[in-house]
Amino acid sequence: MRISIITVCKNAEQFIEQAIESVVNQTYPDLEYVVIDGDSQDQTKEIIARYADRISTYISEPDRGLYQAMNKGIRYATGEYLCFLNADDYLIDRDVIKDVAQFLQGNPTCDFVYGNLEVRYSPEKIIVEPPPPENIIDELICGCIPHQASFARSDLFFDRVGFFNENHRISSDYEWFLKLIQNETVKLSYYPRLISSYYAGGLSSQIRLSVPESHRIQNQCPLYQEEYWLKRRILKYQEHVVNLREWLAVTESQQNALLAENRLLKTQNESLLTQNEVLKNKLEKAQQMIDRLRTNSLQPK
Repeated sequence: MRISIITVCKNAEQFIEQAIESVVNQTYPDLEYVVIDGDSQDQTKEIIARYADRISTYISEPDRGLYQAMNKGIRYATGEYLCFLNADDYLIDRDVIKDVAQFLQGNPTCDFVYGNLEVRYSPEKIIVEPPPPENIIDELICGCIPHQASFARSDLFFDRVGFFNENHRISSDYEWFLKLIQNETVKLSYYPRLISSYYAGGLSSQIRLSVPESHRIQNQCPLYQEEYWLKRRILKYQEHVVNLREWLAVTESQQNALLAENRLLKTQNESLLTQNEVLKNKLEKAQQMIDRLRTNSLQPK
């Protein structure tokens, strides 16, 4: 069973090598790697060129954005399952694709499988564990399925769900997931394994851009216009606000504690500086006395 990993990039010299190495060093043999570059103007092309013999397909040309590049990658991929790994992401270890393949072989009716994701908030990291398929509709109200930790059967793009909407700037994958979960022919599975690491600093992390776009997409989704889901969405938004305010309260409390500790340390530092100055003066006086004693001892009697 062939699995295709697709990486789209543009001016990604800071991260791209780690992403590439995480793919080309996988232990699974039937792995295809497709890299779509948007005509980078930094060192991205040169870095990719160093791995040319280990990349199945490499295209570098101008494009109209992220989702045109992802759709292009889909058309070039030949795997039975596809996974999108962004330039600033990486697979978590060398055996992850082998393990995913074994899971898929053991679950032959699975069309789409997703696993756990490491999220990097410099310098901290957290592990995100998505809910099981029966709770994924609820999760998508305020969250998303991590595409860096997901594997979709290729015919979902060519037949049952379709390609990514290239009119959206940030949230076309979110729209695609909404279409996915509404398709009754699609079998979703959750594989409780850490799959990849995601850097929370890219385009999708720009909340002022991504959230309004996601909400517009959600408001056009027929499922979420049903009475139950309209009420559920309001409840989830309220829970989200409460959680956010609680987090802010804890953060403010921690900040106040740090400020108090900082003031204490500042006071202690000032006290130590004063003590140091006193000791310095005493040392100078002691040295002066020693010098006088030495001078007197050298004088002839």
